[in-house]
Amino acid sequence: MTDCGDFVNSDDEEDVQDLEENAEPLSLYFRYRIEHKLGHGGFSTVWMAHDIVKKKVFALKITTLARDAVDRENTSKLLPSCEAFSLPSPNGHHRVLVFPLRGPSLHSCFASMSMANRMSAAKQVLQTLKSLHDANIVHQDLNDRNIMCGIAPLDTYDVKMKYQYLGRPKKIPLQTPAGMQGELVRPIVVPPSLLTNLFYLRDFGLAMNAGTLINYKLQSPSAWCAPERLHNTDLSAASDMWSYMCVFTELYLGTLPWSIYDDALPSIVKQPESTLETIIAHARPDVSSTERAHVLFFMLKGFSYNPQHRMTAVQLLDNASF
Repeated sequence: MTDCGDFVNSDDEEDVQDLEENAEPLSLYFRYRIEHKLGHGGFSTVWMAHDIVKKKVFALKITTLARDAVDRENTSKLLPSCEAFSLPSPNGHHRVLVFPLRGPSLHSCFASMSMANRMSAAKQVLQTLKSLHDANIVHQDLNDRNIMCGIAPLDTYDVKMKYQYLGRPKKIPLQTPAGMQGELVRPIVVPPSLLTNLFYLRDFGLAMNAGTLINYKLQSPSAWCAPERLHNTDLSAASDMWSYMCVFTELYLGTLPWSIYDDALPSIVKQPESTLETIIAHARPDVSSTERAHVLFFMLKGFSYNPQHRMTAVQLLDNASF
């Protein structure tokens, strides 16, 4: 039997790095080295990868085959994709979008943030939304999972140092229905010490010009969806502002005023002013009655059933009380 050498244990960072440093450049064959899993959604999985040519860390968003044909994401402060390429598989090609590395979503970390950082996030998201609306673009999918926290640069860290900060990937073997071997990997948990006070808006796969006619109306998750989107209305910045007020409410109160798990529409319709005022007073007893009155005013304007009566991003940013 031919002796063809020994495989280096992929979990041994020192052996892997020694082999890479004393062999021909890997860039002749491969561009990205996957180092950790950042997360996943309904249409994609996102990996932390080291670009061995640029010597930088990026996020690779690999779409499902079904998503590949319809994903129009080409931008995402806004968080722009740096490049895109196609990844072959036995059943077709997956689209891969390369993004700057960012931290976890607002959904996963806002509960541990100070109120000052929460309000900073609310303002930064609103400023970003204003930039979109100034360009006549409607995001269509604004929610706390599409807002990313900033993360300190990891470009100068070797693999061993990255794992010291981020933990080693936890994984189990996986065999796909097609017989391919793979691994299930637990997503990364970014320590608070690596997070910055910057926030970014992502996922522009549904973004379109205001006024565009569309066949699909309901935004998912439905708890963030403006009511008029259920009634064949054209795209408008006002729908984004309803979703933004959901973001603001969650950051300020710690939760939405209606359930995020069931159909939100019935509880939205039954939400009178007095109930909303009670929710604010109960969630924020630490603030003055004047502040609660201002917050109630903003929420009532943001959650107006008539889109034409909602405050715009410009009006809200220019409001001294806000």
